[in-house]
Amino acid sequence: MTSTVLDVTVMLLCVSASVVALSSGGLPNGGETPTAGEVADRLSTETVTVTYADRSAPDGSRTVHATRAELLALLTANGTGDADVGTATDEDRSVDAFERRTLAVVAAGLDDRTRIDARVRAVRSVDPTARAVAVGHPSTEPGETNDSTTPSAAGPPAPVTVGSAPPRGVDTTAAVITQPVPDAADASGGHVRIVVRRW
Repeated sequence: MTSTVLDVTVMLLCVSASVVALSSGGLPNGGETPTAGEVADRLSTETVTVTYADRSAPDGSRTVHATRAELLALLTANGTGDADVGTATDEDRSVDAFERRTLAVVAAGLDDRTRIDARVRAVRSVDPTARAVAVGHPSTEPGETNDSTTPSAAGPPAPVTVGSAPPRGVDTTAAVITQPVPDAADASGGHVRIVVRRW
């Protein structure tokens, strides 16, 4: 009888220890705040849903299912511009419903010690003719003229940011996600570089 009571007591202690270990909020490293790598992993693996108002849709709204990294890449490649948790810094441009909802979804679950910067990195052309045009040299083909002294392509889209910048002098860790440009028609081979900083 004594051994049965002792076995039950040990089992209850083990179950209690398991419950305490699992109740730490589900963070991978226990009760501590997540690292930059863990936040980057979450951005690139968790699928989220964004539903936003769109007058051109049959029912007045549209829904997008994607990872947070894919959504950031979409906003960045489309030239959303610099944004801080849903507020655009360019006052002349109104932020549409998709951008507001997407930035809110990306920011959800992030604390005030996380900063995300997404920027398009284009692959440069190695075509000598395009390079000559870009630096303002005339065309080498007979009968063609080139009055342009600037490249015909516009510069890369403005970066997208979520969260505030880390304070000066604080130790910061970073993780980088590389996401392809989400435009099937884009043949430049560019990618979106997403930098996650934690302090």
